Amino acid sequence: MTKVRNRRTAAAAALLAAGLLITGCTTSAPQAGAAATLGDSRITEQQLTDQVQAILVAQRQPVDTPNAQLTAQTLSRMISLELVNKLAITHGVVITQGDIDQQLSQFDQQAGGRDQVLKIFAEQGVAPNQINAVVRLDLQAQQLGVKLDPHGSAEQQGAALVNEVAKLSKDLGVEASPRFGTWDPLSLQITPGGSDLTAPPALAK
Repeated sequence: MTKVRNRRTAAAAALLAAGLLITGCTTSAPQAGAAATLGDSRITEQQLTDQVQAILVAQRQPVDTPNAQLTAQTLSRMISLELVNKLAITHGVVITQGDIDQQLSQFDQQAGGRDQVLKIFAEQGVAPNQINAVVRLDLQAQQLGVKLDPHGSAEQQGAALVNEVAKLSKDLGVEASPRFGTWDPLSLQITPGGSDLTAPPALAK
């Protein structure tokens, strides 16, 4: 594991190990043009395409490269960012830009500079313009774990966080477009489908 990843607490690591995806089941299909819906909110296919293409650029791959696993991973993270942010608001967890900058500064010291940090994140499927959001997610996860299980171990706090996000996803009726795969509420992961439809429209041409 990289030094950057080793900095994550058990609470954040538990969420990341779950595929950065918390799912719920509904009987309705996602709204037209939506990669996923979370209650009244939605993640559009264009937003997903933009993020996948940014990652491909960071990895120095052609932006029209179909990659079902990367697409599923990216959509998983986008959903998790929404859900964890909702929980953070509910529980009064506030992460400032200063907090994010401080964490990134620590990453710089551990990895040997910002260029190396960018490389590590790119290898993990995170583009430069997505790093702040991922760091915010990690910091929110740390604080939420403590709030949800103040006297538990780090591992117990991580489990409490995953359970809480899973409950929220079910309450909101999180649903993904079938073109991107299948939600598994038990493992909290999205499994990519088996065709080129698992790529966003701009990548499936």
